[in-house]
Amino acid sequence: MAARQMLPLARRLAAAAGPSTARARLLQPQTLPSVVLRPSTRRYAGSTSKQPSATSQFYKMFTRPIAKVLLLAVFTYQVVYWSWMKLEADEVREERDATIAELEATVGAYDKKKKEREEAGAEGKKTS
Repeated sequence: MAARQMLPLARRLAAAAGPSTARARLLQPQTLPSVVLRPSTRRYAGSTSKQPSATSQFYKMFTRPIAKVLLLAVFTYQVVYWSWMKLEADEVREERDATIAELEATVGAYDKKKKEREEAGAEGKKTS
């Protein structure tokens, strides 16, 4: 008796599960998918719909300002470097000119002493 009661239960479960044959499944009305709304932007073969990474967003947003700052920094460095080298060259030139002037004064002093000795020697020969 329990087997007879189970038979209708098995039939009810099978009916609830849906048609079991392929033909019955094909004949059963199917629901159509709902209308899919497409995005307003056009997508091409290579494009994907995933969000760009935070790194790429950073570079898209800050590439030009960073490049401007780096360019300005390099320009400033070059101006300061050139100015420093100019000041160094001027200092070296002044030191060299001072040394040359000192040596010329020393040579002039030696020439003066030599001429005085020659004149003193010439006068000594005349008097003897």
